[in-house]
Amino acid sequence: MFPLCVHSLDLIVSTIGIYFVKAKPGLPSLKPNYGELEDALEILKRGYYVSLFLAIIGLWFICDNILNIPKFPMASTMFFACACIGVCVSFLFVMITQYYTDYNYGPV
Repeated sequence: MFPLCVHSLDLIVSTIGIYFVKAKPGLPSLKPNYGELEDALEILKRGYYVSLFLAIIGLWFICDNILNIPKFPMASTMFFACACIGVCVSFLFVMITQYYTDYNYGPV
């Protein structure tokens, strides 16, 4: 049941994160007061951060409710710690990839 719940959480969190990936409405060339253009990567990262935050909250809820086993009292905490390590590693992958591929940083 635990893997099914975690992957269901993935679908829900990803769907919610998609709603935060939006640019300003309108065309900059037609609106004189449009303001500064947004960086496309920052818009994508906003949805990613929302997904990460919701995933951590959902993982805690799933681990605490499904893996609360009296015979193994620390199981839920240990699985949640492993999940948090996975979330942190995915965040580091995004940051390292951005550093080595974005034109705003030295290696490019």
